[in-house]
Amino acid sequence: MFCPNCGKEIDERSNYCPYCGFKISFAQNLAVEDIVRNVMIRRIDGIKNKDPNIIASIVLKEKYTKFDDWPPFELQESEALESEAKALKVLSEYEYETRSWKTMVFGDFAVTTFVIKYRGKMRDLNFAIQSRVSAFLIKINGDWKLVHEHWSRFPVQIPVRQQGATKNGGQEGPIVV
Repeated sequence: MFCPNCGKEIDERSNYCPYCGFKISFAQNLAVEDIVRNVMIRRIDGIKNKDPNIIASIVLKEKYTKFDDWPPFELQESEALESEAKALKVLSEYEYETRSWKTMVFGDFAVTTFVIKYRGKMRDLNFAIQSRVSAFLIKINGDWKLVHEHWSRFPVQIPVRQQGATKNGGQEGPIVV
């Protein structure tokens, strides 16, 4: 069983989550939007804890697709899970924070979006990234499964208008990053 608040695996007989202190008896009253959010938190904690099995357990493998904020930037299918599992072996010092969650539920389907800041080290490469994430989930046999996720980095520099371009009237110049 997983804590509906922090997403960590807990003993089924627990009254409180030993990690975040959440009272489990309230889990039955948890809003569907919170349950969907917790699926995504479990997914990210799978990265943090370098556990590809947790990630695979929340994904609908036969339908899964992903646009990542790491190469390759093309649409990936279930091979993305294999690539990610390999990357987890060389990942260290991973930390993250999320904000600006919005979840919309349409029966057995849900779309959730949020912003994530994450940092860590991959081999000798230190990284600190901020991305927008959108995810599509489906409820199957009572469990929410991740079908598609789209991770998109915020630009490192803010786009600026090219000199000589006008804001109103006339032709606008290209945005330069």
